[in-house]
Amino acid sequence: MIKTRRKQNKYLDPVMLGKLKNMELIARCAVEGFYTGLHPSPFHGFSVEYSDHRDYQPGDELRYLDWKTFGRSDKLYVKQFQQETNVNVYILLDSSKSMAFGSEGSVRKINYASYLSAALCYMMLKQNDSVGLATFAQDIMQWIPPRSRYTHLHQLLVALEQNEPKGQTYLAQVLHTIAERSRRRGIVILISDLLDDVENIKSGLAHLKYLKHDVIVFHTLDRQELELDYEGQIQFEDMESKSVIRAFPKSVRKTYRKNVKDFLDEVQYSAGISEIDYFLTNTSEPLNKALLAYLNRRRRLG
Repeated sequence: MIKTRRKQNKYLDPVMLGKLKNMELIARCAVEGFYTGLHPSPFHGFSVEYSDHRDYQPGDELRYLDWKTFGRSDKLYVKQFQQETNVNVYILLDSSKSMAFGSEGSVRKINYASYLSAALCYMMLKQNDSVGLATFAQDIMQWIPPRSRYTHLHQLLVALEQNEPKGQTYLAQVLHTIAERSRRRGIVILISDLLDDVENIKSGLAHLKYLKHDVIVFHTLDRQELELDYEGQIQFEDMESKSVIRAFPKSVRKTYRKNVKDFLDEVQYSAGISEIDYFLTNTSEPLNKALLAYLNRRRRLG
């Protein structure tokens, strides 16, 4: 476990995370290293009201063993609860080709988003919430239904490790499909660069809110997508459409940044009036910034 602030920053830096190949190690470093001592259960969303016992069976979580009963009877029993969880968490990871972009000094957006997804999966399952994962582009590519067993983490992390960006973004279609599959009210976490038509984004998110989901958006962008801080003549290629343009960034930077700001403002405003939590995450910044924003939101909602 990470003990010092210096080590926390080292392991949470996106470039350093990019050198780690084990997704479970990344998740553990991001979560345990940063949250230790901050809050005992910042994402608490489940009921733990004790109800009854049942016999222990191989594979049951050891944390639910009733040791007092074991001491009296020398038999293993597992505590049962009236409702082990009232929260399904759906993590939606944009895996379109645009997520493959990563400027010099930064990890690819898909990697950063995967580290964030892994950390969220790790946290939620540690708390007994049910976690599912969908990777998508124009359609859903992988769909892992929510489960609360901690052994489910391995399946989620393997899916993240094997995931590679492909296809074009079509958020409206994907979000409508997710809405149809997630009838039970829960938390929907969208991690995406949102490089799609704003009306498509609004339409899909509105469907999820209509079903009374708690919707959270991590808008994941590279530093250069925000700043266009290149010098000289540059050839730009759209990673999804393959269209190419050549330009001197300095001559268009002011207009570009204004257009980006207008886009971000529109998305954030639309999220706000729909009571959707919106966080802009920059892949050149430490992962703990995104996690802390989420933590603060959950603690305020309490």
